[in-house]
Amino acid sequence: MRYRRFEKPVLWELPFFVGIFLSLGTFSIGGSSEAEAQEKTTAQETAELYGWPYVAGHLGLAREEIVFPKVAGYQVLKGDFHIHTIYSDGQVLPETRVWEAWRDGLDILSITDHPEYQRMAFPEDPGRAYERAKPLAEALGVMLIRGAELTTLSSSSYMPTDSDYVVNFIDDEAAFYSDFDTAIQSARDQGATIIWAHPGPNWVPDAEALLKKGWLDGIELRNSHWIGGKGTHYYRRVSLFKDVMDWCLENDLAVFAVSDAHWPIDQMVDKAQGQRRDMTLILAKQANPQGVREAIKQRRTLAYFEEMLWGKEKWLRALAESSLELKVTPTAQSGRRRHFLGVTNRSSFPFQIQFAVETSEVLHRSREFRLRPNTTTMLPFSAKKKVGNLKLTIRVTNLLSGTDRPLVLEREVSVPGPAT
Repeated sequence: MRYRRFEKPVLWELPFFVGIFLSLGTFSIGGSSEAEAQEKTTAQETAELYGWPYVAGHLGLAREEIVFPKVAGYQVLKGDFHIHTIYSDGQVLPETRVWEAWRDGLDILSITDHPEYQRMAFPEDPGRAYERAKPLAEALGVMLIRGAELTTLSSSSYMPTDSDYVVNFIDDEAAFYSDFDTAIQSARDQGATIIWAHPGPNWVPDAEALLKKGWLDGIELRNSHWIGGKGTHYYRRVSLFKDVMDWCLENDLAVFAVSDAHWPIDQMVDKAQGQRRDMTLILAKQANPQGVREAIKQRRTLAYFEEMLWGKEKWLRALAESSLELKVTPTAQSGRRRHFLGVTNRSSFPFQIQFAVETSEVLHRSREFRLRPNTTTMLPFSAKKKVGNLKLTIRVTNLLSGTDRPLVLEREVSVPGPAT
């Protein structure tokens, strides 16, 4: 996404141009030797003077481990597949993006700067942000994916006006410094995945045309940078792109939640309140770029944002079943058969559940319970008589395969006699 989309003053982009200017060191007008002799401004001094580019204070950073058990035999990897740096219209160093990803528990990071900045933002650096960030990513164990964000502004074909597409797993970023039609074909030739970024309103006809050409692997269901923007819809007071989930399911496409961050992540996420950045879960055979690409091609993705998971019911069900364990513990209270359904959450995701039983012989609370990460929650119920096996219906209200389509699990648990 580019800043001109946002209804902000033009001066918002000023730090970018100031930073580019200062990054070239001192300059002279009319060949002034006095100006040439001035001491060059360092990157750190620039950051202190102008607050740009943002530099992470990495000393004392701690990584949040976001853990999921294996899902149907697949590893669960966490990634952000759309983000920007000073190599296009971002305010953040590539290295800082890596530190942020590591701290926030991500396994995968794809830097997706705009190719049209190649001859303006550090044109002397052919490796671009990817090569600059790669050594630190390798040291921290963050899988770095080379990507870019292409725009249709230069398209001469049928493409919709002013739309953006994220391409990941590319080899040659320089090949995209061209019109959109050439660039998108080059992305396909390089074996890239193509994701429609922040689709906006009235996107379905164009998506159908893209899909027919084989130019679409997925769509962003949620974009942190686009919250409340054109085409978004509020569901449970959370912004997302309406109808994307249903359309992706109908057409077998992957869904994504991304940051699309241009400024520091900490200006988008209130970590003091326990918030997590938006991310995409990848169900991968192998924890390497080939495994991640294969998972996207096979549509094994889940969009994770605002304590909700969106995706195919098949993968939501597998994740819930691998993460949740149920066990009934009986107690004796004044002759009543008082029991507790213990639900152990073996993941770092806070499940929201409601449970119901088939028999009228069991009394329980119908309210929603929050299962905190890596804890066991005791849910009380009473039985009028000995129950034996109990059939439960569990609605997981924050695992969704579409609007108002929460995951429903059917479980049967054994209810032992009262404890003595």
